[in-house]
Amino acid sequence: MILVNRPRISRYIAGLYLAIILFVAGETALLIYVLPQSLLKFLVAVVLAAIEDVLILLLISIYRTKYIITGNELIIKATKLIGGSKRIRLEDIISAERTLIPFSIRLLGASLYGGYHYIPGLGRAFMTMTNFNDGVLLRTVHGNYIITPREPERFIENINAMRGC
Repeated sequence: MILVNRPRISRYIAGLYLAIILFVAGETALLIYVLPQSLLKFLVAVVLAAIEDVLILLLISIYRTKYIITGNELIIKATKLIGGSKRIRLEDIISAERTLIPFSIRLLGASLYGGYHYIPGLGRAFMTMTNFNDGVLLRTVHGNYIITPREPERFIENINAMRGC
């Protein structure tokens, strides 16, 4: 049996990415209009366009996030921009429990959506966060994961049922 869980997307997270995208687009247009024709103008436009492309890809990838429970593993489908998809064998999961989305320090990069974070009291964890309410902490033999599946209690029940707990 395969169970697919598509998380609820926070309008605040998606809205923030959209606002940043629009701000960068506005700044790009303004700088192209204001700066005189030069190599600097071209370089600024290229850099800002690249930043905007990455932000658009992150926004799209938030909506493509999903958690798949198969007979023997949990697959966290996430974009390569935050570390890529993760495969966790169900037998490697020590515990699955509800959690608040904790304060964390982002390691390597800047993204609200996810990636590796340092969490005081827990240590290093891979986070895939699409909202601020549905946190599930997965403790495994290979590390910690914080994800935000839709209906987290039911998700935990499904994980435990597939693990045989």
